[in-house]
Amino acid sequence: MMIRSFSVARTVPICLTATPIASLTSSFPHLHQHNTTHKRHACQIHHPTKLGQLRAKLRGYGQGHIELDFNHSTGLALLTLHNPEKHNALTGKMMAELADCVDLLEEVTVPSSSASFASKAHGSSNDATRSIPALHPESKLVLKSAGHKIKNLGQEHVSLLDGLVGIIVSGANHKSYCAGLDLSAAKTTLLTPQAGSEMAALMVSTLTRFLRLPVVTIAAIEKAAIGGGAEMTTFCDHRCLADQAKVQFVQTQMGVVTGWGGASRLLGIVSRSHALRLLSAAEPIRGGLEAQQMGFSQVTAPMGKAVEKATEYMQSYVWERSPSKESEGSRRCVPAVRAMKQIISHGLDDERIERVSELEKDLFKQLWGGPDNLARVAAASSKKK
Repeated sequence: MMIRSFSVARTVPICLTATPIASLTSSFPHLHQHNTTHKRHACQIHHPTKLGQLRAKLRGYGQGHIELDFNHSTGLALLTLHNPEKHNALTGKMMAELADCVDLLEEVTVPSSSASFASKAHGSSNDATRSIPALHPESKLVLKSAGHKIKNLGQEHVSLLDGLVGIIVSGANHKSYCAGLDLSAAKTTLLTPQAGSEMAALMVSTLTRFLRLPVVTIAAIEKAAIGGGAEMTTFCDHRCLADQAKVQFVQTQMGVVTGWGGASRLLGIVSRSHALRLLSAAEPIRGGLEAQQMGFSQVTAPMGKAVEKATEYMQSYVWERSPSKESEGSRRCVPAVRAMKQIISHGLDDERIERVSELEKDLFKQLWGGPDNLARVAAASSKKK
């Protein structure tokens, strides 16, 4: 049994420098394979060392954690943003753990790491020699199986991950899905243009990598997704809103723009005119029905039932014939479902997405921590007291 540990410096989709791709791939040979596999455009520069350093730096800011239950139900994992005291707002620590989580999911789902599917399809198995991924030693990502915490992945857990076709993302304890960025732990440190640029770089990378995973994803949204939390609704393939939930891009009210790639992704979800109203005028989406009417979401749930309804919605990706008292049911072909998601992902306009994401990051850096932003943050903080 082999144990394979993640390097904190993973390949990541974001333009950080003007360094030619050829020079980077000579320094990091694995990048050539990544670019060939995913057919990236010339604007995309991978800089794993830089983003690894940013991840390590942000890991020390704040509380909360990310949970991944990879056996939420058959074929489905549940990724939970866990910071309920702050309405599940993200801290620097949680950003780093979210990147750790995507590392793990890439390791067990991307084709180069899932060669076992081919052998299983032909009736053979190499489980005895399968490598078992291990998280970076500094990661505090919480792993679960069917609701129970586990310390380390074992062979039985890898077998479950082999059958993964979908991921549900939610906030903890039926609280808000995500209230954006939690500044309470390090406000003076994080409210600077440099910190804004670093957060944006890591988050755009992490969320883009998540969106391109070869599994189907859905955001289960309770109560509120505000600011950065609204951006966090756009990195999934589907959305399920509780009937009283609210999604609002409040960035202009805080004197900034979207910094985590939310605008570029939103343009692929709703019409240009809807995106303009949601982003520039900070118009809220109120409830699942309104969200479905504009094409933002696919499912509406009663309050407190978003995860349950999202799980129901995802069953069609898991089963050809659902289990019953009379039958064990019939699973869809996992490699085929994953391959279809890959086709859909490659059909996205990567060049436009990455160009707009890079513009977002640059404009965010110019505005984040500026006089107008600081004044609006201070005013918002005083209202809460």
